[in-house]
Amino acid sequence: MERIPITIMAGSDHVPGHLPESSSGLHSLSTFYKGAEVKVGNAPLIALLIEQIEKSGGFGPVVIAGPAGIYKTLGLNATIVDTNGSIATNLKAALDHHRESYGSTPIALLAYDVLLNSEDLDELRRCYQKDKPCAVWVPFVRKPENSEELGAFGWKPTYSLLPAGGEAPVNILPGHLAILQPEAMRLPILYELLNLAYQTRNHPVATRKKVMIRSVIGKLLLDDLRALRSLHAPRLTVSVIANGLRIANHLRKGDLTIPELEDAIGGIFLRHDSQSKQSGGGVRHPIVDILRLAEDIDTQEEAANLNV
Repeated sequence: MERIPITIMAGSDHVPGHLPESSSGLHSLSTFYKGAEVKVGNAPLIALLIEQIEKSGGFGPVVIAGPAGIYKTLGLNATIVDTNGSIATNLKAALDHHRESYGSTPIALLAYDVLLNSEDLDELRRCYQKDKPCAVWVPFVRKPENSEELGAFGWKPTYSLLPAGGEAPVNILPGHLAILQPEAMRLPILYELLNLAYQTRNHPVATRKKVMIRSVIGKLLLDDLRALRSLHAPRLTVSVIANGLRIANHLRKGDLTIPELEDAIGGIFLRHDSQSKQSGGGVRHPIVDILRLAEDIDTQEEAANLNV
């Protein structure tokens, strides 16, 4: 398999994550550069993560999108894209660098506060290969039946989704890897909604829905007005808001199917012009059993339980 260039998202907006009531008794991690400052033994987390990526056969070369002043001193085998703002600012810097360096090839994006091993990464690469072609590939993690398997990560928010074919609902945890075809995406919408999603992380679905609609509707209407002036159909507001509400409402009722979610995500983020169609495929959300992919570090207790 051809390796996919991978960027570790390692910047910070200097805003600590919200911990919900389910995290009672845990202590928020008081650091903004977890990749450099959280250590396993004597090694920085990001150094161990890069080591595992290099052992894997499916991903590389490695790029770090984060502040050069923090990561250059670690002597890592990675290109550093100097960025340190909101998640959208950091993502734009990462995608701009990827386009300049690798053209239209897919990009893998990985959070800097999960510690996958090389076997995990190889399995994820094989899963992606089975789902090709797709413009957006973001795996979910199946929650184990015995919650004790999650240990200090057991407080993480979970969602119930229905697989295709009338199967029983599956409780899933968000994963922290994405593989994208950037030229097939509505990147301005992606940047805007990512910022909002990050700001409301660990909040209830109803809260996130209100914040996102209130924040983006004005911009969407303005974009549609520009489209109308250019004699194009003004579809953006209806597409984004309708599909966003569709996801939130079905999540609240607990009857959202994975194919419906994939279709709605595509309606929000994918372009539908001839250029984007050339890359082929839509959105895929496979369910995997790689717990480390869901174990992003938000608390001191989680950091203390890290191992490769």
